[in-house]
Amino acid sequence: MSPPKINLAAEELEDIKRSLDFLTEEISDVKLQQKTILELVEEVKALRIQNAEKDRRLDYMENRVADLEQYSRMNDIIVTGLHIKPRSRR
Repeated sequence: MSPPKINLAAEELEDIKRSLDFLTEEISDVKLQQKTILELVEEVKALRIQNAEKDRRLDYMENRVADLEQYSRMNDIIVTGLHIKPRSRR
């Protein structure tokens, strides 16, 4: 009766080894995915910073254009109260 008990223990040991190998492989896959995710998170952070800088630059440029448009109108003459006659055709 001893041999079947030893055989059963050997099978259980083999199952444990297969499970351990499987789990080791899964852990390796998870570590690789985690590394990829961390790299992507860093890239997203950098892109958010870049986007915020571009937003600030866009605001600056819009204000600059508005200032230049206002400056170009500074010396304009506005005439009011004149009656305009239609031009006659010749």
